[in-house]
Amino acid sequence: MAERPQIKIRLLEVFDAVLRTGTTRGAAAHLGVSQPAVSQSLRTLEEQLGISLFQRDGRSLIPTPMARRLAASTGPIFDVMGDLTGDVDRIVGMGTAELRIIATASLGHGVALVALREMMREMPTLQASLRVHDNAHVQAAIELGQADLGLMLGTVTPRNLTVLPIARAPLVVLVPRDHALVKRAMIGPADLVTETLIGAGKVIAPLVAGAFARQGVAYRPQIETGYAQTACSMVQEGLGVAVVDVLSAELFANSRCSIRRFYPPTHLPAQTLISASPDEAKRAVIDTYLKAFRAAIEQAPAMAYQHRADMYNI
Repeated sequence: MAERPQIKIRLLEVFDAVLRTGTTRGAAAHLGVSQPAVSQSLRTLEEQLGISLFQRDGRSLIPTPMARRLAASTGPIFDVMGDLTGDVDRIVGMGTAELRIIATASLGHGVALVALREMMREMPTLQASLRVHDNAHVQAAIELGQADLGLMLGTVTPRNLTVLPIARAPLVVLVPRDHALVKRAMIGPADLVTETLIGAGKVIAPLVAGAFARQGVAYRPQIETGYAQTACSMVQEGLGVAVVDVLSAELFANSRCSIRRFYPPTHLPAQTLISASPDEAKRAVIDTYLKAFRAAIEQAPAMAYQHRADMYNI
């Protein structure tokens, strides 16, 4: 069998541009090339892959199922690369300490901000940025040098980066405050069989499915979403109940939602990602932030079990 030629990054860049704009004309304008050049690049990529990537619908190009699968791998890379220009502009002429953080939503909207606040009290001239993305974006950003520190929930396969475990976040059940399940201190799979269950994305779903399986219950969410925080928002709007990480759930523990323990006990690792070889000055800044981040995790009510009883029982 003949070996497939290595795919050039430019062909994938053209594919990504067509996927985002929906037309060869839009992709050409985005990339600053001619429309025929875009069309030729697409044909070349399809020939190399041996698949069809788009179907024409009038002037628009509709991605095929195979194109969508390819985009799941290429999209995060080009999203991160798109931030390069802004990063360079911000760095030029700074001359002061800088820290670029990228985090998943449950951390980036909560304890990561608490840690950043404490760090900036200690380093008031710090130039800081914090972006929120999914796990794939977080890992890609660190690997490509587009961020100094990644914060994420879930497992990661190290590729030229350092992974430091921080904590283990338990999974919990988020329910509307007026729901009958609020009367229970602990909720298990058998209690959720008849409920409208909201799936919380590919990071959490396998853990929940495994917990259900251990109890002999099939995991069949009626509503699916890609993110724990979106699942929490759906619970808040009364669409159902969700099993999510406790750090996401705590952001929604209010007069409309309550958190309950999930049984059997299931945890999601909180981890930090650092590029393999930051210079000494940068590593000092990273270590200062990590110290504050660890303290924020430990002191978070959801993790320290110093809970607001009027909001939830865990």
